[in-house]
Amino acid sequence: MNSSSNVYDYYYENYLILYNLYGRGRPRLKRDQYEKLDQELMALVSRGEESELSREQIARVRDIEYMLLDDIAESLLDKRG
Repeated sequence: MNSSSNVYDYYYENYLILYNLYGRGRPRLKRDQYEKLDQELMALVSRGEESELSREQIARVRDIEYMLLDDIAESLLDKRG
């Protein structure tokens, strides 16, 4: 098992908790889907730091964040702070 898998254990467990609480109506991702989408998101974000993303890429970032429940995680963190 490589180290990225160990990191994903933690994130995927948190994703499942969030999904069970707030994920109604959203697709439930399997572990491999979660990792793939997260890696795609990181690639898009880093590309966006170097140059402006296209409208399609921005839409894709939003879709991935929706599927990964990032929008819910963000709002929960905002409430705590």
